[in-house]
Amino acid sequence: MNRPVTFRILLAGLASVYGCGGGKPLAGGTAGSGVAGSGGMAGSIAPGAAGAAGQSTAGASAGGGSGGLAGSDAAGTGGAAGQSAGGASGAGGLGGSGGSAGSTDGGTAGAGGTGTAGAPGTGLGFGGSDVTKGVPTTGCGMDPGQAIGTLVMHTIQTMGTKAADCADSVCGPWMYTRQYFVKLPLGYDNTKAYPLLFEGPGCGATGINLYPLPDLASTVIRVGLTPPPNAIGHATNPGQGCFDESDGDNSVDWVFYENLYDRLAGQLCVDRNRVFVSGEYSGGGRFADELACKYAGDATRPIRGVMSNAGDWPTAPSVPPTCTTKPMAGMWVHQIGDLTRQWSKTKIAIARAMAVNGCTLGTGYDDAQFEPFPIGHASPDTTSCKRIKGCPELSPLVVCLLPGNQHSGNENVVNPGWPTFIKLFSAPPLLTP
Repeated sequence: MNRPVTFRILLAGLASVYGCGGGKPLAGGTAGSGVAGSGGMAGSIAPGAAGAAGQSTAGASAGGGSGGLAGSDAAGTGGAAGQSAGGASGAGGLGGSGGSAGSTDGGTAGAGGTGTAGAPGTGLGFGGSDVTKGVPTTGCGMDPGQAIGTLVMHTIQTMGTKAADCADSVCGPWMYTRQYFVKLPLGYDNTKAYPLLFEGPGCGATGINLYPLPDLASTVIRVGLTPPPNAIGHATNPGQGCFDESDGDNSVDWVFYENLYDRLAGQLCVDRNRVFVSGEYSGGGRFADELACKYAGDATRPIRGVMSNAGDWPTAPSVPPTCTTKPMAGMWVHQIGDLTRQWSKTKIAIARAMAVNGCTLGTGYDDAQFEPFPIGHASPDTTSCKRIKGCPELSPLVVCLLPGNQHSGNENVVNPGWPTFIKLFSAPPLLTP
């Protein structure tokens, strides 16, 4: 079990989290063609200049500039076509509108500007690809080297150096052999790119202590992660076999993730645009939230989304890792009265996700708007899971706030809920041919 984490949420806490997560990014658009500008109304005497080109940076294209006002008897010049510089397949800018007609004598209507389709941008997907397209790893076509349909244990060597001012009981150089378990889906085909799920158990457990998640048996590559040895320790959870989730960027788990990601990408057929992390329980939940925030949309080892149960978000300023500002999907399961990992701290993780995703209806759970997210179960409550409205369709956020005051695995919600969530990413519009 985990010891209760001291509750120190300050008003500055959210500000520090947003500093980690960044402000609202522009949402990526879909490619489109420009629209010709229309002729203007009667008006100005002075010759009109061409409208400036609309531009976008890492997001949806701005519209093209408006055409200038026409001078006396002279046609106004159409605005330049808008340009798209970033975002996933940025939309083409709108063409500039035509200039206004000339002087009071009646000038010639300005010609409509011609819009041009914006070039595809370097969007949310791996390596700048469209996030809705599968991106297979180099492990496709390779012999996986293990049995299919069962958890198989593996190890990997990791090493690094913790800064002198680290939060751990021992700072400086470190080296650990890490343990992980891989379960290949039934019928595994090494020419088909599968979603990959990294799963972190609670303190004191290993990578074999995972939820059954039977609905993922033939569709997802599952990887259970064992926390580092008890030599990793902090004031909040010394000697409890937890993930290194209280030491910011010093965590040994980031090296573990990067090394393991690279190994699995070279051995298994994985879709780089569908890599997820889950926190099975408690400290594993915090680990998952931190890993997702640090690697969401990463250029090399991107996380697409997080699923966290009974976790929380660290509130001490030096504890969270440096996070990206890229959107991420998420699903959180929590009992409202949990006293070990407080719901109030999980709300910080949700608010951070809403900020980086650019959600438009609210800034956090308390002022968000929701719609039902059915997960296909009868107990304990078919209405507990709700999707946050106003968030990008490609980065859905779901919250399952349950009654009760237990620090619990919440199996009745997680086992049907997480597969329901992950399956969103195997069909349009989240995955397209």
